[in-house]
Amino acid sequence: MGLRLSKYTIVVLAALNSVSLHSQEQDGEPKDADYKDPKQFERFYKRRNTIAAWQINQLKTGALVVRLRTNNLLISELQKEDPDFAEKKRLEMAATNINIMRSFIYNYDFSKVYFIYSSSSDTLLNGARSNIFLDTSLSVNPSITMNEKFYLLAEPGKVYNSSIGFVPEDSASMVTERGNATTADFPVVLKNKYGHQLKKPFPYVTSRKPVLGKKAHVVNVMINGESIPFNVGDLLAPGEKEITYRSGDRIFSLNLPRTFTYEVYSIYVSQLNENLIAFFQRNPAPNERSLQFREAKPFLY
Repeated sequence: MGLRLSKYTIVVLAALNSVSLHSQEQDGEPKDADYKDPKQFERFYKRRNTIAAWQINQLKTGALVVRLRTNNLLISELQKEDPDFAEKKRLEMAATNINIMRSFIYNYDFSKVYFIYSSSSDTLLNGARSNIFLDTSLSVNPSITMNEKFYLLAEPGKVYNSSIGFVPEDSASMVTERGNATTADFPVVLKNKYGHQLKKPFPYVTSRKPVLGKKAHVVNVMINGESIPFNVGDLLAPGEKEITYRSGDRIFSLNLPRTFTYEVYSIYVSQLNENLIAFFQRNPAPNERSLQFREAKPFLY
């Protein structure tokens, strides 16, 4: 038993490392040295506002691409050791992704929205605009095509506090984040097409404040036409037992983090939508003939 647990630990660590994707996030605050020169700070401030105003106006007529995780590496390794546990993790990941997708479909209308698996990120960046987008069954649907040229990425993740500033597009693919990350994930973080975290004043991250509600309960998630029960929370009432799910001759106790129930995640998506609308209303598209726009142009992508 101890040997099997150690194998799982190794697999989990490997899977977590792989989730970092092809590029890293960055904040956008100027280096400490920038604050010592008022002119440099004023220039950075204007550039930051110009870029954010351009991005929000581009997003309004562009698209938001939501990246969903698969944990394929972890699940495929678990399949060799414990097929039942691998199936449990697959169902839990599917429930999380379905609730994320439903939350955006029903609570986000600032722009067009599409869904991909994170493993398709490079394919999207390299120009693919079809054969990578997911339908509501979490399957790639060749008929879904993204015609919008500009897009931002959205996904749960950590937020970085970085010392690096804006990066021109000609070197964006080579940038490595060297800042400090939050210890816990935020429900939604917005990034540019290279996977770099956006910068203030753009509302690039939702709150992480817990949403009040039942601490322990059961929710049902429709997966491939079947309503499957998931236990939410870990504080059961005295005498209560976890709900189990039977698939053939196998019985599972499935768990879903409270953040990724539709009830809760939809609140975070609604918050994101409202923040984007409010920011858009306060920030008209920048004048392309202005000095600020010309100076910011290498960072507009």
